Amino acid sequence: MQYTNDYEFTGKWITSKEFEGLDKINVFHRYLDRVTVPESKYQNAHILFRRRFALDEIKATKIIIGADDCFKLYINGSFVTECFCQCAREIDITEYLVKGENILAVHTYYQGLINRVFVSGDNCHGLICDVICDGKVLLSSDDSFLYSYHDAYSSNGKTGYDTQFSEVYDAGAKQVGFEKNDFDDSDWKQARLCKNDLTLYDTEAKPLVFETVKPKLTKTEYGYFLDFSSNYVGYLSFTARGKKGSKVLVRFAQELSENGRVRYEMRAGCRYEDVMLLSGGADTLKEFDYKAFRYAEIIMPDGAVLDEDTVVLTARHYPFSTAEKHFENGELESVWKLCAHTLKYGVQETVQDCPDREKGYYLGDGCYIALTFGKLTGDWLLFRQLIRDALKTKAVSPSLLTCLNCSLIQEIAEFPLIMIIAVNIYLSLSGDRAFVDEVIDDLKSVLDYYISEYTNGELVTKIDKWCVVEWPDNFRDNYDVSLEQNAFLHETHCVINAYFYGALTAFNELVKKAVYDTEKIKNAYLSAFYDKDRLCFKDSVNTDHSSIVSDVFSYAFGLCPDEKTKEKIIGDFEKRGITTVNMFSAFPMLYRLQRDGRDITKHILNPNAWLNMLSEGATTTFETWGKEQKWNTSLFHLTLSYAAFFL
Repeated sequence: MQYTNDYEFTGKWITSKEFEGLDKINVFHRYLDRVTVPESKYQNAHILFRRRFALDEIKATKIIIGADDCFKLYINGSFVTECFCQCAREIDITEYLVKGENILAVHTYYQGLINRVFVSGDNCHGLICDVICDGKVLLSSDDSFLYSYHDAYSSNGKTGYDTQFSEVYDAGAKQVGFEKNDFDDSDWKQARLCKNDLTLYDTEAKPLVFETVKPKLTKTEYGYFLDFSSNYVGYLSFTARGKKGSKVLVRFAQELSENGRVRYEMRAGCRYEDVMLLSGGADTLKEFDYKAFRYAEIIMPDGAVLDEDTVVLTARHYPFSTAEKHFENGELESVWKLCAHTLKYGVQETVQDCPDREKGYYLGDGCYIALTFGKLTGDWLLFRQLIRDALKTKAVSPSLLTCLNCSLIQEIAEFPLIMIIAVNIYLSLSGDRAFVDEVIDDLKSVLDYYISEYTNGELVTKIDKWCVVEWPDNFRDNYDVSLEQNAFLHETHCVINAYFYGALTAFNELVKKAVYDTEKIKNAYLSAFYDKDRLCFKDSVNTDHSSIVSDVFSYAFGLCPDEKTKEKIIGDFEKRGITTVNMFSAFPMLYRLQRDGRDITKHILNPNAWLNMLSEGATTTFETWGKEQKWNTSLFHLTLSYAAFFL
């Protein structure tokens, strides 16, 4: 098999005895096929591998490594890197090596859940790697590796949208310290070769970087209160001593409750409470899965002692560098810093919508996040990766899936159209014609599928996907169309057709010719939705109701028939304010206003928008303009960080 950068592994996929003979579960299907995926036999499995190797001298050495679901890599007891994405990583490990015996140790993980995080729940687990020294393969994964399950980790319950397991970490488990050279692995078993054909995804994305953040630490009657001053994504670590078997409770939060304690039962639906079981000696907490948090509490059992100097947060994030920006307007600078911090510490191996409740690699949200990240940093790798990953899902659905590189299947009608519009914006910013040429045929095939399956030749009249229009639904301004997630939609409505026209127009601009007759589509759109007496757009052909989202998308994608209608819609938008809509409407509206030479500063400085987040204590952008505007608002949601795109 061929993997990242066309590299062909010498190593074999290895696994444990338990996974060796399992039948692979196919987790992929069309969203509305209502397929019942069997439950995986195993969940929350931590599987360790070790391999000794000798070096007579130190030469330039790298490892190419990947795992299904994910891995953390150690060389000679030192942490090297981790990857929570099913892709191969090429890492220079020369600095970790010594003359004589060396230890390669890998902590792999099989989550086993159907969710937005991993392609898991498929009964597939494995590790593959090659170590290449001075240009020659020094060792490869095979059955000479030893393995053991890591007994230190057990579940304290699932959290988020079955996103992750809260952890019970037993510091006295015999596998603690497995990464160290002097660890006794004499009772470990011989690795097994995988019978299933496992997969790694190609990626251009760079490996993560890691930072150490110290908290403001306050001793309390229950133990310790920690404040890291901002939201981060990563792991808490500390060393404590206490009676064997006693429990240290660790709680995390992005905000505080009214009593000043951490709100670990978060409004986003995550219950962030972990447990460390003490061994009777000096124990260091080693969390496996990451969380998104600012605050933490360490609740100490009687007689236990915390080494305060050891309390740190290891923040993980994608490499991020952007020039400092300074504004005469202090509020604009505050919005800029809020968005930049969100992007720096929120973007991981992929552009997730949020690193807490979902950790979802969403195509629609991802386009806006990746465009903003690229514009700020000049690094467009993640944008290109997003588009390539989305187009791979054609193997499941010709009109693409919504959540990428995961086993939760969802289809949202607007997202593939947003993608095509975003590629056109990408080209205007990057000038990268080569990438557009690489994907242009696939983009066309998506549009052609929409035309053949969903339209009457002009307008989208039916669709076997969820039309989200705007999210959450209280920002749809009573859009007069039934939008159910698990139902076919047989209604010709405004917003999906505005997106459809926008994508056709964007494609024509990409290829610099009129492949699609957009004038015909525009005329059909106006005939179906435009109310010339009220200078507005109706939500569907079955209603006279006009919502702000219908008007916003019509203006944003160039569907207004005249200047009078444009001014009417812009005036209504300014009167009602940007916070009448949310993440999916605000970006195209701001983009069109800016292209039309309009001043958008007043929208970004709307006191109920990003400034309201700041007034509510935000250190990262929210999912909505305020904490109470959704039943489970994430306070670390990357999409609305796109204010920085316009600054």
